[in-house]
Amino acid sequence: MNRRDEGFWQKEERFSPEEREELLSERLRKFVRYAYERSRTFRRRLEQKGISPEEIRGLEDLEKLPLIRKEDLTEEQRREKPFGGFEAVPAKEAGRIYINPGLIFQPLEGEEVVKGWAEALFAAGVRQGDIVQNTFNYHLWPFAFTLDRALRLLGATVVPAGVGNTAMQINIMRTLGAKAFVGTPSFLMTLAERAEAMGVAPEEIGLEVGFVTAEMLPEGLRGRLEEKWGMRISQGYGTVFTGCLGYECPERSGLHVPEGVIVEVVDPQTGKAVPPGAVGEIVATSFDPSFPMIRFATGDLSLLLREPCPCGRTSWRLKKILGRVDQATKVKGTFIHPWQTDEVASQFPEVFKYQVIITRVGYTDRMTFVAEVRDETVDKEKLRRRIERAIKETLTIRGEVEIVPAGSIPDWHPKIMDKRQWE
Repeated sequence: MNRRDEGFWQKEERFSPEEREELLSERLRKFVRYAYERSRTFRRRLEQKGISPEEIRGLEDLEKLPLIRKEDLTEEQRREKPFGGFEAVPAKEAGRIYINPGLIFQPLEGEEVVKGWAEALFAAGVRQGDIVQNTFNYHLWPFAFTLDRALRLLGATVVPAGVGNTAMQINIMRTLGAKAFVGTPSFLMTLAERAEAMGVAPEEIGLEVGFVTAEMLPEGLRGRLEEKWGMRISQGYGTVFTGCLGYECPERSGLHVPEGVIVEVVDPQTGKAVPPGAVGEIVATSFDPSFPMIRFATGDLSLLLREPCPCGRTSWRLKKILGRVDQATKVKGTFIHPWQTDEVASQFPEVFKYQVIITRVGYTDRMTFVAEVRDETVDKEKLRRRIERAIKETLTIRGEVEIVPAGSIPDWHPKIMDKRQWE
């Protein structure tokens, strides 16, 4: 067994589901009281709902608390700078102030957030003494700094490379003998192409671990990256406001929820939990004492898996990220989500990539499922008919299917492209 597959993160405790629920309920009770006493905006939002901290006794009471959305942060920060009153420590004690896109300010994250990402990085295979090239942007935004702290918590040595300078990045990796890459999957592919153009073979660099996040990772892209680099690629999921909310173990059986965070999957309209196995919006509660984000609504869609993972971890898992709440496209009166079109494509191993294109002919919507195949010898007419049946069964509306050769669909494309022109 490779040393990167051994054990858990050194500080991770293995709780039973019942122990974890009891522990998180206790932490939630204390943290709601803490935030109520220290965060002006959190207290005001509870008072507007007529809720007192004493009413929150455990996880079963989470639904009583209002959701926090990104637009709430923006609106409150317009009223009260810099943190909108969500902070629990004065700005002068923040230690560091991050600036997120849209000029959303955030204080230095607490150790709990850092530990969640460290748990994810350890599961990916990062170990003490590894040299890790961190290619996230260190300018203004928090994420590169957060991962930097998490890597150092694991005892790794960090190369703060940031983005761009691809030729230099390849030379740095080769010179220092970097063992792990941290960044987006698209930038890792860019580096692979640059290395190839430079005549640098992957074995000259020697990367063993890739940890990617901040973008979707289709299995086709993961396979191409692993083939090009000869290393294992793992993905993590989270937000800058709540920290890590899910990460892959070597089993790749979903995204494990870190020990120090609460993750719900809810109806985005009501904020109430969806039935087991149903798709809903991911809502997270992190225990960051500087910036309490209690029931932060991410806008991402997934479903919770509660059965044990073969790896031995007992935490709940998110199956995968299925898309965005606001990515639904209405076609012929029916909302179509990317996770549904993914479900169609997953039924056909012959399909390497796909794109759904929505057009309008006269006053009628037209949906075309463009399927890219690797094998030109496939029976295209038979495949077309099979996909049309799957579309009708899964999406409940009819759609046309176009089979195209490999390379026809760009690597980075929206799964659903709405080309309708409205006059």
